[in-house]
Amino acid sequence: MPRKKQTSNPLTQLSEKELEQLRAIDERLRRVVQERRASLARPAVHAQQTFGSITFRYETVRCGKANCTRCPHGPYWYAYWKEGGRTRSRYVGRVLPENARAAHEAKLRAKLEKRKT
Repeated sequence: MPRKKQTSNPLTQLSEKELEQLRAIDERLRRVVQERRASLARPAVHAQQTFGSITFRYETVRCGKANCTRCPHGPYWYAYWKEGGRTRSRYVGRVLPENARAAHEAKLRAKLEKRKT
């Protein structure tokens, strides 16, 4: 006669205190996952510089692929402007154009000087 496999639940061997600790860990993990998903839903802006009527933003982006394990990607520079009542955007790249970069660096230097005083 074949023997039945005994399937014991390891949770039954834990004390009430250990079960409570496990519940607290589970709740914390659920909150962290929820916060992480919420933060990945929108791009993270690391810097922003307006140059004339164009705004340059240095942001991380999600690629949208279901199995991507490296998201978010970047950060990359994007240009934003208004055209016909709509906001348009264009990928600029990892490096900001020279004239916009100079303006951005001047703004950062001014911010650092202001903090020093």
